[in-house]
Amino acid sequence: MTEIGNKDTFRTEKTGGRISSLSPDVQLLIWWGLFLGMFFVAQIVSSIVIVAFYQTAEIGDLAKNPDNLNPLRYAQMMATLIGFLLPALIFQRLKFGKEIGFNHANAVFPMYLLLLVPAMLYTLYAVIDISFFVNKWMPWSDWMKDAQQQYKALVEAIMDNTSVSVLVLNLITVAVLPAVAEELLFRGSLQRLLTERMNIHVAVLISSVFFSLIHFEFSGFLPRVILGMFLGYLFYYTGNIMVSIFAHLVNNGAQVIFMYLNKIGMYKINVDDPVMPKTGEFILYTATFAVLWAVFIILLKKKK
Repeated sequence: MTEIGNKDTFRTEKTGGRISSLSPDVQLLIWWGLFLGMFFVAQIVSSIVIVAFYQTAEIGDLAKNPDNLNPLRYAQMMATLIGFLLPALIFQRLKFGKEIGFNHANAVFPMYLLLLVPAMLYTLYAVIDISFFVNKWMPWSDWMKDAQQQYKALVEAIMDNTSVSVLVLNLITVAVLPAVAEELLFRGSLQRLLTERMNIHVAVLISSVFFSLIHFEFSGFLPRVILGMFLGYLFYYTGNIMVSIFAHLVNNGAQVIFMYLNKIGMYKINVDDPVMPKTGEFILYTATFAVLWAVFIILLKKKK
């Protein structure tokens, strides 16, 4: 495979952060400290908000009243901003002396990716669906099973509303904020940091595994790893964090919209229980993804 990624470009970018002269290992420790510290603070803050409004933090109790879950949505937004976005911005400030230049968030977004990225994501779902069933055979699939079932019930309660205003809130809570915050943290910070000390493919894999682990939903561990790798390679090959943010937004947003359409009876689908693709479907979708990815690489080469 021809290397057209932006690893070398990023490495030669001038940096002026306080920790830029430290070794990658020390910087990684700083990243971990920032993330774990802010993640802990985020859980405390969101718990305080939830208890203040509901006088309980029990997921089962919260799910019983789906018409009064806006405070929970706001608490989740705060947790995303504090636990994911803030450590990403702080780390990039420490390392580069700026928050967005490192990730080329201010670069021009290629318009052809508005169609190509969703198409690649759609065809990739044949592999993601297969991995969902493979994941069921793995020993970790039943880890924290009770907590996963409670969380699933809570998500269903959050989505159990036909109001357009609630749909907008759900899109912000589940799609927009996580797409921005998680991509800046896992791809824009962690993956980039890992590429300074290891092969890009290993860096993409490690950051994707951690991305999946931090969701604490082990029934979907492998599918989320595959999604994370797709997002990681999008960022690596384009050098533009906005591309992976867009792909993440499309993925999460589509699930929210499909669940909404299912609720109002316009489109029947269970996004949490995929169907095993038939052999012919798997081959067709995977081959189409390969073609689209080749087109993606060719277009990037022409741009360069």
